[in-house]
Amino acid sequence: MNSTVSPGAAVDGRAARWSGQREKRRAEFVEAALEAIARYGPQASTEQVADHVGVTRTKLYRYFDGAADLHHSIARRASDMLTAEQTLVWDGPISPMQMVTGTVSMHLRWRMEHPNLYEYLTRHSLSDDDHAVAAIHDVNRAVAANLAEVIARFYRTLGIDERSAVPLSIGAVGFVESSVTHWLNDPAPMSRKQFTTQLAEWMWSLLNTAPLQAGLQIDPHQPVAPQSP
Repeated sequence: MNSTVSPGAAVDGRAARWSGQREKRRAEFVEAALEAIARYGPQASTEQVADHVGVTRTKLYRYFDGAADLHHSIARRASDMLTAEQTLVWDGPISPMQMVTGTVSMHLRWRMEHPNLYEYLTRHSLSDDDHAVAAIHDVNRAVAANLAEVIARFYRTLGIDERSAVPLSIGAVGFVESSVTHWLNDPAPMSRKQFTTQLAEWMWSLLNTAPLQAGLQIDPHQPVAPQSP
């Protein structure tokens, strides 16, 4: 029996292949755009991005629905990068001090290595929604949500109330970001190592408030074991 392929199926197949190729090219252009931003700064124009990629702006727009779509895609990629790196810091059995020091160190390192990209996140949103905010706020919310889970797990292990995990995580993320921004603008009073150590100790003080209120003395340099009832 001879098998035949309907015209509709052939069209669907071509559409699927084009869609896959388009998404692949979009991803490649976004990665190249990140390089352009690192080179030209957070105000890099679409023309500079296209020139860096090696295509015309017209061809670039074949894969994006205008400049806004390109900027949103770049912001989403940068957001994913920062959020993913932060999450990696919290993997594995580590001590509380290792966690907070890793969090501070990672954020500071990322900011120092990607100053233009960070600034880009403060200038562009992830969508055209009327209520859209700068992408960095979306990043902070995602990081705070992940941190809240880590803190809640930490408190559950200690057998104490975990309800403070969410507001604490939101405050901690804002605290670290603001402190790092200030230090980057005026690093003279402290070395990078001194600043990282000090900020980590402040973070631990915030995290340790609930255990202290519950009458627990925690060694921040040791992995936390479940408390005996």
